[in-house]
Amino acid sequence: MPRTIIQTVRFSAPPEELFALYANSRQHTAATGANALMSKKVGGKCGAFGGSLKGVTLGVVPNRVFVQTWRSDDWGPDFADSVLAFFFEKDGKGGKVTMVHANIPDEHYPGIKTGWTTYYWAPWKRYLAKRGKRK
Repeated sequence: MPRTIIQTVRFSAPPEELFALYANSRQHTAATGANALMSKKVGGKCGAFGGSLKGVTLGVVPNRVFVQTWRSDDWGPDFADSVLAFFFEKDGKGGKVTMVHANIPDEHYPGIKTGWTTYYWAPWKRYLAKRGKRK
């Protein structure tokens, strides 16, 4: 049975900066350390981690919401795409990201759940900390 992950993470950066960190291919690649291609156009193709993740942009509200389909190259052909939604909000002096990742195949759920912290949230925090020191 497909599962859903909901995570909210706070950052020292404002929502606009966090949105760009995800939506801009160059910044996404720099922050995660893995090649990414993001499209802000509805229907545009997206990919991350050298193409092992592929998807299509479903909707964008600049600096606030980013919604995509996603699938991993190790999912069987019988698995439907997952749906990934990011919500970017102000949080005190910084911002927060609420991520909802739905329709995840059950056997991939544990790895994907921990993978968000390992491959996104922790690298984003390191990237933002380094970038803050350069300003």
